[in-house]
Amino acid sequence: MRRAIAISVLAAGAVTMLLIALIPRDPAGTAQPADRDRPSQGPAAYAYLCQSAATEGPQEECANWPVVTREGKTWELTDADGGNPVDVSADGRLVAYERASDHQIVVRDLVNGTVRPVVESLPAQAMADFTVSPRLLDNGRWLYVEFEADDGDDDENSMPAPFIAAVADGRTIWRLPRDASLIRLDMAGERLMVQDEKSFSLMERSGATKIPLPGRLRVIQATGVLTFDGKRQAAEVVSRNFPAGGADIRPAWLVTIDTANGKVRHDVRLSLPLPDKAGICQASQWLNASEVLLRCGTGDPHRELTFRVNTQTGDHTMLREIKPPKPKLFELVWAED
Repeated sequence: MRRAIAISVLAAGAVTMLLIALIPRDPAGTAQPADRDRPSQGPAAYAYLCQSAATEGPQEECANWPVVTREGKTWELTDADGGNPVDVSADGRLVAYERASDHQIVVRDLVNGTVRPVVESLPAQAMADFTVSPRLLDNGRWLYVEFEADDGDDDENSMPAPFIAAVADGRTIWRLPRDASLIRLDMAGERLMVQDEKSFSLMERSGATKIPLPGRLRVIQATGVLTFDGKRQAAEVVSRNFPAGGADIRPAWLVTIDTANGKVRHDVRLSLPLPDKAGICQASQWLNASEVLLRCGTGDPHRELTFRVNTQTGDHTMLREIKPPKPKLFELVWAED
């Protein structure tokens, strides 16, 4: 998770049936030469939108996502579709977005300047009616794309289904049902985890297994991460207090479940030194079979604290604090994981 405006959980409706679809290679997935007015820029540190004092949206002068390189150079992503969401890979090399000229979902390489379109064919009307939300996974190896209704009222009959594409050739390797929300994709692209309010499903090439969530995790629309070592664990931070202003993360519990049966393995209380109760934490990745990284937002929507936490004892170490690089930001996307 690299977006620091809000560390939000993924939510979707009930997952009913999970479909696997392999799309053959298509010449449209090959990389195209760089735009003549878009030379190589170098890896990005972050991209941002400016807050407008008059409206809730971004200021007009930076509605095209200014991108700041690691060397401190700033340039605008002028071919992106307005202020719609973009994502930056963890190494800062790739930027994913919807192109304004043809509403094609593309991935731009900031080092060699090439632009690679995604093969997935989407109706023009659907692209006009829904906001594209791209997310680069595994340091830019995969691209996860989901859609949101612009008016906030999802139409399941017309909204495109979420999908995952291989960035190398643009082809779709997984297609999810419209009411599914991605939680985790393994590095090999062979297994993923999706979730709704009451259950989660493990998807493999051989089929899908739906598992009910324990009661502790049903109070929120939680997310989790699978271990890389095959232990089949998932972890989530659960707050027991939900004031009107948002979840009070003090106190909170870190719940670890067995993804083979959904049963709780560990449930430990956290004592994280967060500056205010409006913060929210999310397990971002497993470090080993007993430790996870928690990324915690604060009252400042662009400030973030990262902790190393033992899932069995709750012991923690603060690893990093990130503060917004500019004042009056509307949205910020970090190039790191």
